[in-house]
Amino acid sequence: MTFMHRILIVLACATAAACATGQTKDAGIETGFVATVDGAAYLYTTDSHLSATIPIQLQYPGAKGSVQCCLRLQGDALEAPNGSTGPVSDALFGNPVFRYRLKQMPAALKGDPFIGAVVIGAPTATADATSAGTILRIGTAPSGNTSRVETCLGSEGSNLFLIADGKLRTQLYYAFGYDVTATCDPKLFDLPTAQ
Repeated sequence: MTFMHRILIVLACATAAACATGQTKDAGIETGFVATVDGAAYLYTTDSHLSATIPIQLQYPGAKGSVQCCLRLQGDALEAPNGSTGPVSDALFGNPVFRYRLKQMPAALKGDPFIGAVVIGAPTATADATSAGTILRIGTAPSGNTSRVETCLGSEGSNLFLIADGKLRTQLYYAFGYDVTATCDPKLFDLPTAQ
């Protein structure tokens, strides 16, 4: 199995967590990426003040390259953040991105390098069964009324979108540093932006 194959699968599960609760960024929901590199796991988000008790749900690698949802942690599982100059950027608002290191590497994240989606502040996150892991639903509201996190590939990295009430609340970009085949629906980039 290739590293790229694992990335594609991970991106598919990223949006379900955001959609399941029906909450938006305004209601305390944040999103981000989780990445494992050289035996360490990092969380990237624009929130620089995660409380010790905030719920965090992240994707993790499954068998045969699949992506699973969701490993549950709390803010106290993270070290204090540092400002990050990459590889993640806020493509929507240009806000600073902060990198948190997980104090201990969860067994579910050990192994090959991995990139997945994270939902912060939502009590419930689930993978959308029809999206092959690219959509996470936040909360328990009917599917038409939920927020969602959606991931897809651009030409050189991964895009992560938080969409609520038909509006784009967050768009993060994880640069890989090499070309990949784009999978994003262009309509995602044309969604109205929530202010």
